[in-house]
Amino acid sequence: MLYERCIHIIELLIRSRQPMTSSELAGRLSVSTRTIRSDLDVIDRWLAEFSHEPVVRVPGLGILLNDSDGRIQRELEEQGTGVYIMSSRERVRSITGWLLTEEPSTSIAGIADRLQVSAATVSNDLQKVKTWMNQFCIHMISRPHTGIAVRDSESNIRRGCVMLLREMLETGTHQQDLIGMRFIQAENVLRKYRMDALCEAISMWREDILFLIRQLQESAQVTISDNGFCAMFLYLLTAFSRRYRGCRISVGRQNYTHIKAQSGFDFTRIHDLILDRTGLDMDEDEMFFIHAQWMSLRKFGSSQDINVENVLIAKELIAEVKDSLELEFEEGDDTVLELATHLSVMQYRLFLNIPAEHNAALTEIEETFPDVCQVVREKLWSILRMRMEHVNREVCSKEAVYISMYIVACILKNPLEDAAKKNVIIVCNSTVATSRILENRLGAIFSNINVVKAISYHEFVNSPEPLPCDLIISTLPLESSHYPCITVNPLLKLEDINKLMGMFMLRMQNVDLNKYISATINIAARSLELKPEERIKLSIELARDIKDEVKGLDKSRKPALRNLLDESLIGVKVHAKNCYDAIQIAGNLLKDQGYITQKHIDEMIRIKRRLGGYMVIDRGVALPHLLAPELPGPCMSVITLDKPVKFNHAENDPVKLIVMLLSNHNTAHIKVLEELVDVLGDARKREAIEAAASAYELLSIIS
Repeated sequence: MLYERCIHIIELLIRSRQPMTSSELAGRLSVSTRTIRSDLDVIDRWLAEFSHEPVVRVPGLGILLNDSDGRIQRELEEQGTGVYIMSSRERVRSITGWLLTEEPSTSIAGIADRLQVSAATVSNDLQKVKTWMNQFCIHMISRPHTGIAVRDSESNIRRGCVMLLREMLETGTHQQDLIGMRFIQAENVLRKYRMDALCEAISMWREDILFLIRQLQESAQVTISDNGFCAMFLYLLTAFSRRYRGCRISVGRQNYTHIKAQSGFDFTRIHDLILDRTGLDMDEDEMFFIHAQWMSLRKFGSSQDINVENVLIAKELIAEVKDSLELEFEEGDDTVLELATHLSVMQYRLFLNIPAEHNAALTEIEETFPDVCQVVREKLWSILRMRMEHVNREVCSKEAVYISMYIVACILKNPLEDAAKKNVIIVCNSTVATSRILENRLGAIFSNINVVKAISYHEFVNSPEPLPCDLIISTLPLESSHYPCITVNPLLKLEDINKLMGMFMLRMQNVDLNKYISATINIAARSLELKPEERIKLSIELARDIKDEVKGLDKSRKPALRNLLDESLIGVKVHAKNCYDAIQIAGNLLKDQGYITQKHIDEMIRIKRRLGGYMVIDRGVALPHLLAPELPGPCMSVITLDKPVKFNHAENDPVKLIVMLLSNHNTAHIKVLEELVDVLGDARKREAIEAAASAYELLSIIS
């Protein structure tokens, strides 16, 4: 797509009878000659699309564009003006960008003219701009005679620039595209938003910034994540652009000690590299902010200082989660050190008042493990308030979710079994915690997966030799002619589990698992209305059933539905006061026949109180179940209610049909579950079960 400035250049060149120099074009359009050269490259690519010769550059004379046959004009007319028409959200981002990067002050009329919209539209957009800026504590003012402007500290303005750029680029293209294309895509996105100052900056310093980041990694012998790479690129782009325009940043002297807490950053060398490559002389305050940004990024393979205090805080946070949620898990020394490392870099993000790297798994973690996140959030806030003078609560809240990721990884961890394993490399563009969660989820579900290592996207594309693996499992889309690649969600959703089951578990030990895989996924799919945490728990349980099935358990020993039920274990149109009463009634049928005791019923009620709607597996159907190794075998009861009761499920309440199932082994009931899925999946049978007038009638339908 041609952007507005490119259209103007084409029109100027076509109308001109004489060659025009880059300087002339730059003067006419109020940009640098370097920007003009970049625009000409865009024009050349557009001309090539319809096999037109490129722009003619004559050394010493200038630039010519031949349109004697009118082909260029016709293409422009067929494609329209080429001017990109912005949506409301895009206009808000553009206005925000102009105020932060270009305009010391402007007017509604000036913005309206630039966007080619009405003054009323601009006024409405400005309210949204102000709302956006407020969340980053940036003050936008509007006064008669002085116009609209941003009046705030340079550090706040730069933080706003970086946050805005992250929003633009994350919605405009995939991050791996930015890195893989050396941020050329970023320039195109900025052109769409008409961010001329930053377009010029990226055109001038793209290669210099990339070089500088590589030098930082090589000198420290570390690798930063793809998200961290982008964050560092955007900060340096913003810093260079602002300094180039004469804007200076400053730090209160009381904060210097905090910044100097970590060593390993060669201020003099980095300063000289920037000066040599860009001509920008970054003063002490500028260098300290660059240092803080660098230290705020999680670095793989680093020997960052992990002080005793952060180790103690890490242990305290883990202990608090265990105590508050009554959970038992082994965190291990590695997790404590990783968490302590996260805490050590977190202080720099808090100093800069910036959130941690963007991570797509963040929302998933909050939704799936809200209790863990809440405990960590409250404890972290309490700790930081005592240790730091100024802490942004919103930034602290985001950090709490990242810290929760490390703890969730421990909760989900299950030791890998000794077996022939497939070597897997994880490609993840986010944090250590994200890759660790994925690794632990893989280990919890698949005994035959050995995770060799986790790497970033740019490590993957720049790998100098074949990777030692049978499969690439990635959190972002990949293509490779050397390895099979599977894209998954970091938390392994049901569809991800299904894909991996098909790859790793079919035809193992001469057992055809097709129908078992199908049955298992069908059971899980019927639980999609459950909360994310409940779905994950159920999917893990069912996947483990299949693992044990692979080990060669005798299928003939698995009881069928008809072998577990008789009329004494069925209740029809019984009355229950509430869900707990219903569980008790269904349990009494089994207890009266000597299959279970009251303690088993009490345990299922306790689980219900703790997990909420977990037992509701489909609309109107609840499955209270329990693993009880002391039982001689599986047992089952079924009741229908005269009046439905609520089980506290958001979508599938109220419940009218209750199936209670207890088993002494993870796989002993899989045949029963298969048949139950088939029965409940048949709409006519389902209606007949609910309408049955006697235990005999219901039993005949099920059997």
